[in-house]
Amino acid sequence: MKRALLAAALACAAWPAQATGELSCGGEGVGIDLLVGHMDVLSIARAVITIGGESWSTAPDIMPGTPITVGQGFEDDRMLAVDFTDENVNEIIARLRVVKAEEGDSRVAGGVFTFKGKGAFVVDCSELQ
Repeated sequence: MKRALLAAALACAAWPAQATGELSCGGEGVGIDLLVGHMDVLSIARAVITIGGESWSTAPDIMPGTPITVGQGFEDDRMLAVDFTDENVNEIIARLRVVKAEEGDSRVAGGVFTFKGKGAFVVDCSELQ
């Protein structure tokens, strides 16, 4: 249900310029959902990561999960890169790297997501459109 709502919201979003919106990446056994604001820099208001039956969240009071923090993020018209840290910002525990491409009316986005102790995943982020 949550993924369907995100897909509907993303279908209305413009890439790369949007004021705020939700970005979603998914792959086999993994989902990364970001609530973002776009200004001169990428601003991530909330992040939720799901791997199998486990969840991590930057806002566990709103979206349940083990607490994490966004360490840093970057986005332009060709790529998106986000690092996530433990709650105390002691170490980077996850990395999302996405490459975007477009030709004519076609747009795609995909990349890799790694999470310490959980593995590396290929993710489709084409909903970034």
